[in-house]
Amino acid sequence: MQTCIQLASKGKGFVSPNPLVGSVIVRDDKIIGKGYHKNFGKAHAEVNAILDAKKNGHNVEGAVLYVNLEPCSHLGKTGSCAELLITEKIKKVVIGMKDPYEKVNGKGMKKLRDAGIEVVVGVLEDECKELNKFFIRFVTKKLPYVSLKIAQSIDGKIALNNFKSQWITGEASRKFVHQLRSEYDVVLIGKNTAKYDNPSLTVRDVRGRTPYRIVIDNNSSLPENLKLFTDEDKERTYVVTGISKKSVTKIYNYNMIRVREKDQKLILKDILKKLYSMDISSVLVEGGANLYSQFAKSDLYDDIYLFIAPKIVGRGISSFSDFEVTKLSQAKNLEFVYTKKFDRDILIYSKKCSQA
Repeated sequence: MQTCIQLASKGKGFVSPNPLVGSVIVRDDKIIGKGYHKNFGKAHAEVNAILDAKKNGHNVEGAVLYVNLEPCSHLGKTGSCAELLITEKIKKVVIGMKDPYEKVNGKGMKKLRDAGIEVVVGVLEDECKELNKFFIRFVTKKLPYVSLKIAQSIDGKIALNNFKSQWITGEASRKFVHQLRSEYDVVLIGKNTAKYDNPSLTVRDVRGRTPYRIVIDNNSSLPENLKLFTDEDKERTYVVTGISKKSVTKIYNYNMIRVREKDQKLILKDILKKLYSMDISSVLVEGGANLYSQFAKSDLYDDIYLFIAPKIVGRGISSFSDFEVTKLSQAKNLEFVYTKKFDRDILIYSKKCSQA
């Protein structure tokens, strides 16, 4: 199952909004076939594992197939994997986790069992759920998974008072962020981050595809000479503006997303719903303080990647400067998952507590 997870991870950034799935076929305690879901709409992991076994001269009849997610039982862009396993006379199927997607959700396992195939489920289940946290949120909540990526000084500042923030963290931290970008569907920033940092938000320091870049500009006032609007990936840039004519001062020559407003701010839930309708299953929020604060207030984030640089800035802009509670019981609770060192910087990865 660990091999299935490792194989599935190779599909990060390429299969969304489909799940990450890897599969291995075993006979006499030896792996005879491997496969994973490589691209959205293409062959599933089980199909590729069977093809790999046959290419190597193996007969899969009577073999054991391992897969990190329940085999599909419906006809979509590809055929039913459960039907294929029955046709190929697989003897036993070991599954990491049940598929939460309503069109599967136990139906694949039932089909296999009804055909006389032994089914075991729940192997490395927590690891399998973590692997497919984007997919699970997408199909169960009908919203994309949201991560906040914050780079700050040791005294909690993400920028100077003049909004300058490049570079607080070091090169090793930035390389890790590029890896994150390659795995998420969207990088989302606010207007001030776009205006003062003029970021590219591309994937440069690692191999991988550049995500969609989305900037919130509720009155469409950003200059059009920003990198987001002029670089070679400009067609992957979207601008989110208000739905009312009063809020829009100009129409960009690029992709626009229109959402409702409340108190002169765009409604975050509406933005996420729009992204869901575009088959976006994951969002990496990269600033700034106002946007972080809005996600904290609305409880619409799932986890936080917090990079801390050993620098003292003093007066400056805090990570959540626009978020305030009047008593500690109102504070947002997080669960520390792990820490990691990048040269002089420290990453603290935390998840939002379920009760938050």
